[in-house]
Formats: sequence, structure tokens, C-alpha cells
Amino acid sequence: MKSSFLLAAVVFGASSIAGRANCVPPDATLFACDILDSTQRVEFCQSPPNANGIPERYSYNFAAGAAVSELYFSSDDNRFSTKYYRSGDTARETVGFGLPHDGYVYAFYITGIFGSPIRAAQLHVFDSLAAFESDKGEQEMLRLYCAPESVLVDWTFIGP
Repeated sequence: MKSSFLLAAVVFGASSIAGRANCVPPDATLFACDILDSTQRVEFCQSPPNANGIPERYSYNFAAGAAVSELYFSSDDNRFSTKYYRSGDTARETVGFGLPHDGYVYAFYITGIFGSPIRAAQLHVFDSLAAFESDKGEQEMLRLYCAPESVLVDWTFIGP
């Protein structure tokens, strides 16, 4: 009985609904979005903050609809990127967050003004940490665009 309830909860929770994330408590959503023109969804989750106010663990989940995840992993390593940030140009205030895993970096980039709706969001996959950390743009091996109405972001962690 318990396992069938859990399965039903997982299937219901995994269905893609705009503005909803599936991080398993006590973890919370750092970023989530539906991939534009697709049934795919990406979610970055974060553990509760430690005594210093910083999450100690993150997870990444990429799946299509209610299917089993195409890729899921946890990491205690994270990186920020400001390679696309343009100070003073509010249309292009872009920051990125990445999780290294097996030689790749899985990252999201968001564009907008702190606390406001996101103007644009993208998922990038880099084939190395050097490519992610490079000041040059267009270094990713994969770029997917998020459906704007589906984007969730934790401004308390991402913001200034």
C-alpha cells in the first residue's frame, strides 16, 4: 500500500505543470522550467541552508513528462557565471549557476531584474569546467530555451 501511494505521488508530482517544481522535501527549488516546445523539464534543487545560510547539496533532474529521469545527480559543488552579465543594461542582466558532474557542467542562465519575472531562461551543458568558466560566450555544447511562463527561481539565493 505504501509503495503504491509513493508511486502515485511520484507520477503525479512528475507531471509538468507551469509554475510547479518537484524537489523532494526538505529540498527546495533553486530553478526549474519546462523546455520550450517540448515535454521536457529541468529542475535544480537545493538542500536547506546550513548555519551560514548556504545550501550544502544540490540536485539536477532532467526528464520528459512523467517518464523516468534522463539524468539525475546530486552535487556539493556549484559554480556561478557572469559571462553574459552587462552592468546597467537591465534587459541583459544575466547570471548563471552550474553543477559539475562527470566532466560536464549543467547550468542555467536567467535574464531579468532581481525579484521581477524572468525575461529569459536557458539550460546549457558544457563539456568542461573550463568552457563554463570561460569569459567567452557560446562555449556550451547544448542550449535549450525555457518556456517563460514555467520558470521558477529562488531569488533569495540567486539575487544580490
